[in-house]
Amino acid sequence: MFTDDDAHPLMPPVTDDPRPWEKGGIAQGGSWSELLRTTGDMLQKLEQETTHEGNRAFLVRLGKDIKEDDMRLPEFPRAAKHVDHLMKRDIADAFKFGQLIETDPALERSVWYHANSVQFSRPANSLRGAIARLSQDQMWRLITRVSIESAVWHVPKMKTWVEQQTLHSVVVAEVASSLVEEVRCPEYVAGLMHGIGKLPIYRAAVRTRRGPKPDAGYVQQFCKAMHPVIGVLVGRTWDLDGPIMQAIGHHNAPNTAQAHKRTVWMVHLANIVAHTAAAEAEGIDTEGREILEKMPGVRFNMEATFDVAHDAISEAEAYQAAINAELE
Repeated sequence: MFTDDDAHPLMPPVTDDPRPWEKGGIAQGGSWSELLRTTGDMLQKLEQETTHEGNRAFLVRLGKDIKEDDMRLPEFPRAAKHVDHLMKRDIADAFKFGQLIETDPALERSVWYHANSVQFSRPANSLRGAIARLSQDQMWRLITRVSIESAVWHVPKMKTWVEQQTLHSVVVAEVASSLVEEVRCPEYVAGLMHGIGKLPIYRAAVRTRRGPKPDAGYVQQFCKAMHPVIGVLVGRTWDLDGPIMQAIGHHNAPNTAQAHKRTVWMVHLANIVAHTAAAEAEGIDTEGREILEKMPGVRFNMEATFDVAHDAISEAEAYQAAINAELE
């Protein structure tokens, strides 16, 4: 789906794992301070156990990062928070959308791209006209998704990996919202955010400067096991809502969630569908469909849901290619 001609040495290898969703960990319960303390203790223990200098330095950096008030991450996009505020209070209009769009060039590019798709016979002649072509729910999705991608998802020299993560998150969000049959819903945001814990892990991993680099396999395995835990710490830092926090921490094992299990289950199912659809698009055999069919108590229109996933993959790839071409 993406080329990796300039792949960073830490870029995870392509995997043929038929069940990639089963390798992820979960976040333990407790307060934010307890989670922070136990995570810090765990990182210190791993640091003491490893003999690889690069891995040790990576763990030290991550341990310091999670103790920072902002975890060395950008703040959660104000545009995403504000558009949610507008929609919940039913005070959104083209003028207010326009004000938000103007805060981020990525948002403006996205509005123009979607408002000038093939479904319209002629191009929009103004930004206000472009906004008017999209529904309020479409604008909510666009602003939420693109502001998170442009303001948050960035790892130096790991553009290919970042694009893979954001594409997967978009597909999970689209599938999760289709499962609950709602356009504007917490499941959509939870889908976008479910893997956010990977971000600080890889940002700490690539920040080697002149020191030894961590082992790519070690970082990959650590990320699989620990990104839900680190993701909950990120969510606390950004003051995310309860359903989103539970989905971040428990999307790999939804029955371990303390609350909001419906949202967590939707993200869990959407994650399996997204992984499976991505593998199918690459001609790779996977066990996703069989697992979903045999899952006790789970019933949904399988073919329609996978159509949503494949459409989301195609649309996200086309959008990313268009934006990359425009920026070159």
